[in-house]
Amino acid sequence: MDCIKYPTEKLLEILVQEEEEIRQSDWYRQECTRVKDIPNGWLDMTAKMQKDLVKKHGFEDEISCDIACNMLRRARYIYPDNKIFWEVPVYVRNNLAKPGDLKEGDVVPDIKIYNRVKEEVNLLDLMKTDKLTLVLGSSHT
Repeated sequence: MDCIKYPTEKLLEILVQEEEEIRQSDWYRQECTRVKDIPNGWLDMTAKMQKDLVKKHGFEDEISCDIACNMLRRARYIYPDNKIFWEVPVYVRNNLAKPGDLKEGDVVPDIKIYNRVKEEVNLLDLMKTDKLTLVLGSSHT
């Protein structure tokens, strides 16, 4: 059995800096433009770019690759005192996400979302069953 590999803080710094260079490149911008009309197109393309990046640094088996990608995306939370993880990634510097205003018991707005097989559905249609509905929203990049 292969040994699962984890990136060190120092290697995460390198990965974050290399990822930022890629995200600022003409190639990345062109790829984002190419997939702009595909649901989650740029997210899927970015996830592949991140996997290719960590594989280049030796995280080649599936589990180590997934762990390294996850740590790359969460570096600012894993090492909250490291300024590099807060200042370098564009998706951290320019993050406009906020917790939102909905509270438990509020009426959910009817919005269009994409399910796991990338079909567009109305949120309230998913909730018209007698089963409990759990909706998780996040970015996989």
